[in-house]
Amino acid sequence: MIYQIFAITWKELKVLSRDRAAFAVLFILPIAFILTMTFALQGLFSSGTDNNPLTLLVVNDDRGDLAAKVIADLGGVSGLDLVDRQNGDPLTRLGAEDLITQGQYSIALIFPADFSERIHTATGDSASGQALVSFITDPTVSNQMLSPARGMVQGYIEREASIAQAGEQTKDGFERMAASVPASQAALIREMGTRFAADQNQGHENLGVRYEVVSPAKYQAQRTPTSAEQNVPGYTIYGVFFIMQTIATSLFREKNEGTFRRIQATPISRAALLTGKLLPYYLINLVQIALMFGVGVLVFKMNLGSDPIALILLSLATAAVATGLGLFVTTLGKTLEQVSSLSTLLSVILAVLGGMMVPTSIMPDFMQRVASFVPHSWALTGFQDVIVRGLGVSAVLPVIAVLMAYALIFWALALWRFRFE
Repeated sequence: MIYQIFAITWKELKVLSRDRAAFAVLFILPIAFILTMTFALQGLFSSGTDNNPLTLLVVNDDRGDLAAKVIADLGGVSGLDLVDRQNGDPLTRLGAEDLITQGQYSIALIFPADFSERIHTATGDSASGQALVSFITDPTVSNQMLSPARGMVQGYIEREASIAQAGEQTKDGFERMAASVPASQAALIREMGTRFAADQNQGHENLGVRYEVVSPAKYQAQRTPTSAEQNVPGYTIYGVFFIMQTIATSLFREKNEGTFRRIQATPISRAALLTGKLLPYYLINLVQIALMFGVGVLVFKMNLGSDPIALILLSLATAAVATGLGLFVTTLGKTLEQVSSLSTLLSVILAVLGGMMVPTSIMPDFMQRVASFVPHSWALTGFQDVIVRGLGVSAVLPVIAVLMAYALIFWALALWRFRFE
């Protein structure tokens, strides 16, 4: 019995070894996934370190000197890179917003003109006005990235505000106590000390600063996007591109069963044949997108933006890329096992590189450059422009054009390589 088990085992290993490509992918897939995810997540765990500093745009409109002191404090923080100039000139709020909308930076810190004035005025007056310090961010920036930066900035602002107010608090405290407590009475002197300490603590009730987190004015986002608005588009794209394996399975099955040869015997062009074969999968992709977004709306009350035409055009383009890539991948293998393994590998790796699993903003620079060539990344950018950033058709037309270019390239390569026999 043991001999029979070993004989069957040896036979199966020889069968697997004949399909070397599929056998190799069994090992390549987990290794590629480990490498890609580990590199992509380096930014998440190393963000804010010397090797991967957090970049913060800084606009100083303060008429006083307190904002400059805060900026100097922040400049000494390891792992924080401040950018306060553009083309040699001091950075303005409009310039910072443009840099964010262009995708070059993610967060900007704005000190208002009355920053110092409000802090000094707030001394001892808990009802006085407050300076509004703004954090301008791309709506797609996660709280994991924003919160440490905001906490650090607020800590240094409160430190400088407390120092600035301490002198006034001390002076006011002694004046009030000198006017109300006779110096000749020891008991009252001790009471004076108690009141002085209480006075110092009271002064910190209002530092004269409040904070807001807003999006660039160009974006129409009126609120912080929900988890669904951030995640549903990404996982929708991830699911759409899994059509590659379904297309490969269908074509190889028809070739093995002889159905494909019988269809070729009919008076139909090869392009029309492949188009007819892929059209059902294209429609399935569109149904997938509609279904997933429908779940997001019904279950999570997800907002779909203000331009449904933009969403429709993006969906049509994304589905075209997915089916075109599916047909092209089918031409890269000789067996169903090879193509199935390859399509799984590409589905996962391209999803990671495209920002479906890890935000591209936290990836290393070289991976961000690679992501700019991945169709998934373009599709995600388009959907986020509409759903998260509140933009319309005119803003996403370049994205749609790039996606359609990818679709045409994949179709052309597939027609060139496809084995009709």
